[in-house]
Amino acid sequence: MKKKYSEEVEKLFKFGKTDLSEDWPNYAQELNIRKKNADELIEIVKNSNLSHAISGFKISDFAARHAWRALGQLKITKSVTVLLDALIDKKNEEAFDFRSELPKVLVLLGFDIIPDLEKFVRNPIIEWDFKIIAFKALVQFALQNSIYRNNVINTFSELFAKYQNEPIFISKLLNELFKLDPIEYESIKEIIKNDQYDFGSIDKDGLMNFIKLSKLY
Repeated sequence: MKKKYSEEVEKLFKFGKTDLSEDWPNYAQELNIRKKNADELIEIVKNSNLSHAISGFKISDFAARHAWRALGQLKITKSVTVLLDALIDKKNEEAFDFRSELPKVLVLLGFDIIPDLEKFVRNPIIEWDFKIIAFKALVQFALQNSIYRNNVINTFSELFAKYQNEPIFISKLLNELFKLDPIEYESIKEIIKNDQYDFGSIDKDGLMNFIKLSKLY
């Protein structure tokens, strides 16, 4: 039996289905959900099967998506560990919508969660497809504030040293780095020059732009 939540949070179970639009409801304005409701929102994400938050399931299953979006909008930084744990939880292995929206949620949480994301991507037991999701958020933070630019490059360098035999993973990381136009970093130039990536997975436009800007050839 579903736990009884506060009146505001209970509305999430009837708020309706969603899609992957960038236009999210403002949960504070529309449902009066506030930071005082943080623990309830966290509990919904933690206890829900996030694989159910897709078209075809009952409306109440979408409460989890509303909850993770609200956590981001309210900047509930303590939720980061729960959100990352949910990402790798076996029961959520088909939570593709969660994976798609999580980078945006993480960025909304703010710069204070950067150490948590860096720890996550460096964890050797985390599968690399999950690391990419956290890495996307790290790149977005660097785009917002250049002070974090070197941090992202250092994190990438550490990952490359460990996963250079996983060219698809390296390509997906590079695809994110290309957004920073990291033309001043010789280490990245060397990776491109030595074709240490998977050509089928690389962002061709991003690659060509990097080559052009860095005058690599």
